[in-house]
Amino acid sequence: MKILILSASIGSGHTKAAESLQKIFGDNAQVVDFTAREFSTLNWLMKKIYLAALKFIPDLYDRIYKFADGRKVGVTARFLSSAVMYLPFARLLNKFQPDAVICTHPFPEAAASLWKFLHAKSQRNFLLATVLTDYSLHEIWIFGEVDAYFVATEEMRHELSTHCRAGQKIFATGIPIDEKFSAVEKISDSTRTNILIMGGGLGLGSIEETLSELNKIHHPLKITVVAGQNEKLSSRLKKLREKISHPVEVLGFVSDVHKLMAAADLLVTKPGALTMTEAFAAGVPLILHAPIPGPEFLNAKFAVEHGAAISVGERKISAVVEELLAQPARLDEMKRCAKKLAKPSAASDIVKLIETFP
Repeated sequence: MKILILSASIGSGHTKAAESLQKIFGDNAQVVDFTAREFSTLNWLMKKIYLAALKFIPDLYDRIYKFADGRKVGVTARFLSSAVMYLPFARLLNKFQPDAVICTHPFPEAAASLWKFLHAKSQRNFLLATVLTDYSLHEIWIFGEVDAYFVATEEMRHELSTHCRAGQKIFATGIPIDEKFSAVEKISDSTRTNILIMGGGLGLGSIEETLSELNKIHHPLKITVVAGQNEKLSSRLKKLREKISHPVEVLGFVSDVHKLMAAADLLVTKPGALTMTEAFAAGVPLILHAPIPGPEFLNAKFAVEHGAAISVGERKISAVVEELLAQPARLDEMKRCAKKLAKPSAASDIVKLIETFP
């Protein structure tokens, strides 16, 4: 079975989900970034516009996200995105000729769905599978041409089933991550509380303000900050740490996040779904702040309602962390709740299910 996995490098979550699947499939699968410039200049420009919107007009993006979740508007948004990206997908299909296409982002999903719609009677057919990489459902993910959906929770599976046509399969497998997040042994330091600060692959989430806030805490801390691919942020953080009374380690892009989470007592991050999913598998309590307007608000709501996280909201991070550190029993309960939410075998489960399709 020849597998083409299509992702989008908008943040790192969609790509990480794709890579976790490719690792299980092995040589039969290839991951392609659907928004890479060398693949499609138009798709790349759409990505740049999206990222600019997050940086400069997050409130506008929030309104667009909510507006597009309406049934009629959602249909229009899906049609426009599929039409714009149809030709790049058709080129990929001709090049790879896969038996199955797996999408971890709605952009390639839209284009693949349009191809299947226009070529419904073609002998060159393929299984179209979609892996939702959030803890909430949005209209832009819903296409009648998708053969199989893989979602994070049973609640999402039920909700999606009310929108899907007969014959579409929906599985509540969880969001795929590398299984090493649940396999690594937990490391503890009895002398200091180890706090990990992350902002996704792009280093988003007010990381400098977070580090300054943690400096107000008198409890002995060890702080590790991951700036991701944001080199300018990394440089600023290294200057800032000279003013911090706690020991601080500043890292750029890292490939051993599972080890950092194993050593962490607490993770301060924006509520990206993949980071949250990895934290669940590692059993790390979450302090969530600075959500990107739209799905990350709902991701945070999910983790808070299930006891694995605290959402900062309008409060100061220093106050939230100090309050939690004064309640070790609550911190332990958050660890247990995180582990209850973990579905570390999601990637393997998805691969096994896809391989059962004719």
